[in-house]
Formats: sequence, C-alpha cells, structure tokens
Amino acid sequence: MSNKLIVVLGATGTQGGSVVDAILKHNNYTVRGVTRDPDAPASKALKEKGVDVVSANLTDKQSLVKAFEGAYAVFGVTIPFTQDSEELQGRNIVDAAKEAKVPLLVWSSLPGAREASNGKYTTIRHFDQKSAVDKYIATAGQPTVILHTGGFAENVLTFQQLNPDPTDHNKWNLVFPILKPDTVLPGIWIGGDLGNIVVAIADHWDDDAWKQKLTKEVIPVAGYDISGQGIVDTIAKVSGKEVTYVRQTEVPEFLAEVYHFAEDQFYSLSTHPKILEELGVKAHSFEDYVRAVVLPYMQSKQ
Repeated sequence: MSNKLIVVLGATGTQGGSVVDAILKHNNYTVRGVTRDPDAPASKALKEKGVDVVSANLTDKQSLVKAFEGAYAVFGVTIPFTQDSEELQGRNIVDAAKEAKVPLLVWSSLPGAREASNGKYTTIRHFDQKSAVDKYIATAGQPTVILHTGGFAENVLTFQQLNPDPTDHNKWNLVFPILKPDTVLPGIWIGGDLGNIVVAIADHWDDDAWKQKLTKEVIPVAGYDISGQGIVDTIAKVSGKEVTYVRQTEVPEFLAEVYHFAEDQFYSLSTHPKILEELGVKAHSFEDYVRAVVLPYMQSKQ
C-alpha cells in the first residue's frame, strides 16, 4: 500500500516548511508542497529533498482542487499582508478540500482580535480574517482541525529584532515595538514543533474517538509563555553576552495596533495544552530555540 499523501500550502514558508520537514522524517506519508513559484530557489531545494512541488494560487479555488487531488490531509495556511483577503484565501482552501474529498484539513489560524478585545481593536485584519474562516469551517462540512498559534520564536531573527550593539559588538540589543519588557505572551518554535503536531494529528485521524476530540474545539499551539525581558534573559544566559531590551515606540500604525492588542493581554492562548501531550508531542522551550538557532546566528556575527 502506498503511503498517504499530505499536501502542504506555503511549503517554502515558516509554517509550511516546518510541516514539510516533519513529514519527510516520517515513514507513513509522502508530501506535496504547494507554492506560488515552483521555479524559485526555495522550491527547487524542496524538489531536491524529494518533495513533489506544484503551483497553485490561494485566490484560485480550482488550482487548489487540482493540487489537493489524492490527498489524505492538507495543511492550510494563508498569506497575510497582501491585497488578497485572507478570509477569501481560507474559504477557498476549505472549499477546495471539500471538493477534492480530502479526509482531513489542518487549518492554521488565529483568534479574532475584534472579538477577543470586545470591539476595542477593529483593524487587525490578519487576526480577524483568519478567525472568520474558523467560523466558516463550522458550516462548510469539511472535516477540519483548527490550530491557533502563539507568537513565533523565529520572529526574533525574521524581524531582525536581535542585533549587535552598533557601539559595542560584545553587546546585543533586542528591539521590540510597543511592548513593555514584562508583558507576557504565548510563544511557539514553529520550526521545532508545528510540523510534529500536524503529523501527530494525521497519525490519529483514522481513530473516530480521536477525530471527535481533535475537532471538538480549537487547539492552541503554544509551548511557553514569555516576556520580552524573559527573551533577553534567556539569550544572555545561553550566549554569555550582555543583551538589552529596547522598547521601540515609533512604528507604523498597522503594526502598532497589533502590539497594543498584545500589550492589553488580549492575545492569550493556553500553553502546553493537554491534548498535545496526549498526541505524544512535547513542545520545545524558548531556550531550546535559542540554543539551536539564535546562538549559531550570534556566533556567525562575531
């Protein structure tokens, strides 16, 4: 019997890449990566690993239906900060999975900012549009497991928050917009954990009792709670370097509201959810991420 196929959207991105890597380490599945540009260097690198890379557009439902053909499961994630509504992208993913008769959709989402803040924050589109897809899923008839992710550990480097001090390269600065150093947020090392969670869900999906448990409510994907000062202290402990927290107050308005939302403690997820432990997934700590990724980065800058 051939291995089950898992189709991964955003296969060259942070989330999709984590899922692809986890599948490649698993003997029971094959993987098809979906990307906008199959000829891009990142796509070619996936092909070299044995991934079947295909092209599809999240605003073109029929291209998704074709990409999902023969899939046992689909990992769905949308592209934020473009002219294309994430709600439209997400609905297309759901509808295409249903049309292609995919037994399982794992949907990466976020809580609605408007709803969580009782109407205080109304323009945080990438939260609210994903949340709108969550509500659509409840009526669409496509079997789906919904994940709500914490803040990405990777953002420390992806958003260039951690940098050598310009006046003393033995010191480092962690620049955070808006947030006070003691503001605590949920976090997750996407590269270390998300893919393992998706594979574990697929492993248990044929069990009806598990299927009911996995779809009963949204699953929070957060391995730890941490503050900005906690990030600084962890990096300093692991690296042996002096690290200073720098609070940036001048930021573009569309970003500022997200951080004000977080500062007001509306971005809240349960960390170490019991269901992940029951699935056999032990999430990494932020220190694990620092040792594996941040420390080599810092050493390369010396």
